[in-house]
Amino acid sequence: METPYIGRAIVTEHFDKMEIIIPGKKNYFVLVFFSVWIFGWFFGETTAATSIGNDSGPDLFLMVWLTAWTLGGIFALSTILFMLLGKEVIEAGQGVISIRNQALFFLSPKVYDLNEAKHIRAAEEFSMYHSFQFGRRQNGLGSTFNSGTIKFDYGLKTVKFGNDLDEAEARYIIERLKTKKILIDKNF
Repeated sequence: METPYIGRAIVTEHFDKMEIIIPGKKNYFVLVFFSVWIFGWFFGETTAATSIGNDSGPDLFLMVWLTAWTLGGIFALSTILFMLLGKEVIEAGQGVISIRNQALFFLSPKVYDLNEAKHIRAAEEFSMYHSFQFGRRQNGLGSTFNSGTIKFDYGLKTVKFGNDLDEAEARYIIERLKTKKILIDKNF
């Protein structure tokens, strides 16, 4: 017999607010693949970097390749760090909701006025590339993924958070926010 899934989110209620912490989802195949790949990446990075200073002058192709290779390494390292140490922190109360992703460093949270949040819902997004999103969500500059099971309309933009939550767990979180009266009828 299957054991009921208890979810990943850690919900903490305070007097006038609620804090929801969602640890980064671990994709063990990607974690092992990138961990092994990073050793090859380091060899390629050091080899290319040392060959730029040769007496034949700068090689434009090698400099462009090294730039792309470095960006690939940064992506792989940040993916590994988020899977191991990352979390999404949502704080809701006093008429606002703030959403922040963090791993080793703190990013400034995105803060939204709940009076302007409309059509709050839980909906999983289907994507044939879903498993290739490496278990994390990015916002802002350089964003390549914009996913989340909990969504709301904010003006003419859809805000998404709760990355890789099961739809039932997302509905549970919304219901907890509604029970605490952080979300009210006009938000739905």
